[in-house]
This record gives sequence, C-alpha cells and structure tokens, in this order.
Amino acid sequence: MNSAETSVLFFSLLLGAPLSIVVAFVAIFPVTTSAQTPRDYLNTPVNAASFFLDFVNTNTETATESDLPLPNNEVVGRHGFATILWSFPLFNRYGGVAVTGGYTSVNVTGPHGKIDKSGFIDPSLTFHVNFFGGPALHKNQLADAIAIPKTFSSFHLTVNAPLGSYDRNSPVNTGANRWAFYPLVNLSITPDEGVAWFDVYAGARFFTNNNAFQGNNQLSQNPLAIFSAFYSHNIGKRMFAGIGVSYDNGGETYINNIPQRNAANGFRPGVSLSRARTIWKYRLTLRYELTGTTPRAAPTNSLLSIRLSGPLF
Repeated sequence: MNSAETSVLFFSLLLGAPLSIVVAFVAIFPVTTSAQTPRDYLNTPVNAASFFLDFVNTNTETATESDLPLPNNEVVGRHGFATILWSFPLFNRYGGVAVTGGYTSVNVTGPHGKIDKSGFIDPSLTFHVNFFGGPALHKNQLADAIAIPKTFSSFHLTVNAPLGSYDRNSPVNTGANRWAFYPLVNLSITPDEGVAWFDVYAGARFFTNNNAFQGNNQLSQNPLAIFSAFYSHNIGKRMFAGIGVSYDNGGETYINNIPQRNAANGFRPGVSLSRARTIWKYRLTLRYELTGTTPRAAPTNSLLSIRLSGPLF
C-alpha cells in the first residue's frame, strides 16, 4: 500500500495583531492534508520497508485552505520530506506504520517587509489498516494472479508531534507547536483490474491549542474537513496520469478566542503523472495543484511536488 506521507503545507496569514499590525504566521504541519493524490494506497508487499522522498514548492498569496484575501502578502516555500514505511500483516490484511520528517524554507513578503525562515517541520507517525480488498501479500505473491488489483478500502491515522522548529517570539515558524490528528478513509475502485482507478478520500484534521503564539497568546483552530476524488488511467505498463479535485471546509483559527474569519470553503483541482522503472523498482511522481474556487476573490495558490519512492531494501 503506497503511502501518501507527503507533508503538505497549511499556511495561515492572520489579521488582528495588536496595533492593527499584520502578522504573517506560517503554521506548517504535515497534511497528507490537503493533498491526497491518485493511487496513494495501492497494495505493497508485507514485511517490507519502503521510502518516499518528496520535494514541494509552494507559492501562495493567502492561506492555502483559507478564503481570507491578503493580496499584498506572498509566501514562497521550498520543502523536503522523507518517509519510511514498514508494512506487515494484520489479521491477514495489510497493515503499516510510517514515520515522516522534513526541513522547510519559507519566504514571506508583504507591506511590512520580508521575512525568511528555515527549520524542521513537526514529524508525523501514521498507522494504516485495510478494511477489505487488500489481503496481506508477500513479494512473491505480488507477481501471481492473486495480486490482480481489486477494489479496496482502508483507514489511516496520522499524528503530528510538536517537535519542529519553533520560536514563540518569531512571526514565522516552521513548526506548529501543537499536536495535530488526521484520520482518513479511502475507497479505491477499479473497474478493469487496475488499468483505471477511482479514488475517494474523506478525512478531518483536529488540533490542540498553541499557547505560545506570538509570545503568550493562544492560537486555536476548528477541525478542518477534507474530501478528495480522483480518476487515473494507465499509460502503457509503467505510467499513469490522474486528474481530480479536493474540497476543504472549516478550520477557522482564533487568537485568544477572537475568530479570524479564515474558514476554508473551496475546491483545489490537481493533476498527477507517475512513472515507474521496473528494473530498479523506483517510481517518480509529479503533481501540480492550483486553487480552483475561493470566496471573496481570494488570490490563487499553487503547489508543485516531485516524489521518488521505492523499496528501502
């Protein structure tokens, strides 16, 4: 089961600081958020280790999952993430656990100047378990008829720990200084034994409070619901292309219980292209995502990612 352990970035640009100063707060936490992709959880052999290396470039003029328009602020981020996944049989079904860590560099430009920040993100631990359609298979079984792809569903839980780089006196941070929990269910349907896939994801992010925001202020956030749907189709034997859309709702932030009116309510279309080299068993995946619809004419945001994945040994 190929895990989408990419740490995808959630930027919050918040108004309402003391003296009416615009505070550019960049809360970066792993989101297999907002960005699920086609075929994220296809079956992989059990009792095996896999790796995922992700390089992500983001360019945004407002919060990625927010409708708060701040046209005079721009955030450019370059991010690198590494994930190790160990898969194992669980009640004769696929199970797995993955650890993700990374380093990011962000540049915030606005009417009050320019801020650069680099540091480690909050690491994450993800648990995977299959509901149906994905029996535990070993390496030698994947080449047999028993491994013909079938419709399947699974549950995934990601926990982000507040261990990233954080300075309570800095307006920009790469760690969020709070716990985050992300339960997700996927349903992957194939009508033709893996030539084409319809992937549907439904999940929600839950957050604890950050009690050291801009000094001793409290930052809190409502749960953020995320829904995604994709269609992908094989191109030859080693490639596939996919197209889809994600929808975000909720996630409004509060500073000292004062609402920031930045709840998400918009669509994000995206395209993906993936190619595998069967000799080395590595796969390269490209993804591009752009804001589709946002209320109040919020500026658009873009995301470009490159992923290299394969067996660790």
